[in-house]
Amino acid sequence: MRARLLIGVSCVLAACAAPETNDARTETWDEPHNFPAVDDNIAHDTLLIQTTFDLGDGSYVMVAGNVTDTFEGLRLYRYKLVNDSLPEMIAVSSPAYDSWTMLPTFFPVDSLTPTGSMWVLANFGEKESWGQKLMLLDGAFHDLGFMDVALPERILEDDTLRLKLRNIGPFMRCSTRGETTTWRFHCDSVYVYDDQAGYYDQILAASRLHFTYSQAEGLSLWLDGVKRPVKAPA
Repeated sequence: MRARLLIGVSCVLAACAAPETNDARTETWDEPHNFPAVDDNIAHDTLLIQTTFDLGDGSYVMVAGNVTDTFEGLRLYRYKLVNDSLPEMIAVSSPAYDSWTMLPTFFPVDSLTPTGSMWVLANFGEKESWGQKLMLLDGAFHDLGFMDVALPERILEDDTLRLKLRNIGPFMRCSTRGETTTWRFHCDSVYVYDDQAGYYDQILAASRLHFTYSQAEGLSLWLDGVKRPVKAPA
């Protein structure tokens, strides 16, 4: 994961109020699944588990890395328990590499998608967010692109007002029409690392941008009504 260089920008405090847009008023927007985090329920000699989520269908997703630190770092593991603490692995994601976090936010998909499938936005980062990897989870984790966005927040730290970049996944909402799924932001402002048009490290009003994904066209960022295909990460 490339390093993030924060340049001087005019920053605003992000709040949890939904932007008023025509689309937001006329479409149904799905909130993230509120899957509970549970205590570790497997015994594994080689994995160091950070967090485990109960998906409510008898399966779990855990965030885990190797006990011995490696460059590949964290992965997401979907599994079921065969008996007691013996896991049966269903799907394993690609690695987060040098990221310290791979915290997932789960979203429902349309009714045509097989039962048990869901969208996953995985927050990458170290002490702060680097953005969200988009995946489709069914019998496997399918990587679909990367959203270079975070939630900007001003906090008072050591008597200094500082900008912190947080996980924006829980503040996103999705809606599907036909073959296209759209993600919008349920907050006032979005920190955009890369606007896919040559500008970096901006804080923009959440109502100005959204993402879409379709199998035919892939992941796209829309800014002020202009579509910008998302480049694959370097």
